[in-house]
Amino acid sequence: HRIVGAGNYRHDWSGRLATTVGLFFEAADGNQFLGAGGSRYSFVYSGDVNGDGFSNDLIYIPRDASEIVLDPITNADGTVITSAEAQWQALDAFIEQDDYLSEHRGEIAERFGAVNPWYSNIDLRILQDVYFNVGGTRQTLQLSLDILNVANLLNSDWGVRQVASPAATSPLTLTRFDAAGNPVFHFTGPQETYIDDPSQFSRWRAQFGVRYLFN
Repeated sequence: HRIVGAGNYRHDWSGRLATTVGLFFEAADGNQFLGAGGSRYSFVYSGDVNGDGFSNDLIYIPRDASEIVLDPITNADGTVITSAEAQWQALDAFIEQDDYLSEHRGEIAERFGAVNPWYSNIDLRILQDVYFNVGGTRQTLQLSLDILNVANLLNSDWGVRQVASPAATSPLTLTRFDAAGNPVFHFTGPQETYIDDPSQFSRWRAQFGVRYLFN
């Protein structure tokens, strides 16, 4: 579930200067690599479906329209904005575009059963060593430049991670229970599961450093 690699190249320009260039590459499934195998998430209802006082109930993934009851979405005067049939079509399309949901139709979603997509990251490090003598002893002044997620510096579309949006992980909102006690829902989810991760992991960053080495 994780691939890493690193390489360095060093060039001595003279007895006083040396430059080292290094690259670190990482690819893993999930937005951030964790020992459990990436950043996992669950699909849950928006609302307390089982009546335990908590809104964290795992959704049932319907095979077809006969396995879920949907209410029309109306405005304040009762005008239908989105019919139940149109909501099912949107929900069905949402299930089909998601690998986990489409593979588990007819089942209750697993707790933390889904995982964010694979990501890749490349970090660049440049070290410049400057040598000089003090009292007959060689000393080293080392300047460093680290560019994290350097691919994003080169192209704003590169190095951007994907995460499941909150709207996608709670796509069904409980509206009521019908006369038979069956839950009735609105489909409030988006068209797609994943969005760009807005955190710093999707953006390039740079840091400078200075070290003095007493040899």
